[in-house]
Amino acid sequence: MGPGAGARRRQERCVPGRRVYGTTRSGPAYVAASLAFTNHWMSTDRFAAFGDHLTASFNAQSVGGRIEGGYRFATPIGGVAPYAALQAQNFRTPTYSEADLTGGGFGLTYNGRTATDTRSELGARFDHVALVDPTAVLILRGRLAWAHDWITDPTLAAVFQALPGASFIVNGAAPVKDSALASAGAELRLANGVTLLGKFDGEFAGRSTTYAGTGTARVTW
Repeated sequence: MGPGAGARRRQERCVPGRRVYGTTRSGPAYVAASLAFTNHWMSTDRFAAFGDHLTASFNAQSVGGRIEGGYRFATPIGGVAPYAALQAQNFRTPTYSEADLTGGGFGLTYNGRTATDTRSELGARFDHVALVDPTAVLILRGRLAWAHDWITDPTLAAVFQALPGASFIVNGAAPVKDSALASAGAELRLANGVTLLGKFDGEFAGRSTTYAGTGTARVTW
């Protein structure tokens, strides 16, 4: 078992994200933009060779932005809005060192790291509105798009504290560069102010699949 091996547990807390969003419309054309910032309080708890217990804590920051433009065409069965978008994400971790609680000599110091991911999207959004009955409106939404990611080198340099000059590189898993995006959702608006929403989002590529579902109930008065 190598010096850097062993059980590792990481904990993370995030400050509620600060997000600014705006959109403008001119007839069926629209432009939307958003900017977000999050601070992460992170800690690690690791056991290396011979039971050496190592911990660390540090703060990390992430900043992201997105701009999207599209044009909605009305059709007899609903709306079709071709769109293009560009977004960027920056995640920074500082230089930090592990605390060697048992004095085993396998503590590491990690170099600071700034990773970025820039994504372009090209696709279309779809919507359809149906009157279920005089007291309910159903809105169906969907999206199909192609995404391409430009990702920085996902490596991390680590140095042994007890052996200056003895370092190694940790290679992270990079996301795939091209993927298909698909979304489907439904929103039911009732006359009494109750709104029910459900949504599915998926990203599909040759070596990975990511999907998520959300449900929301909202009451307005």
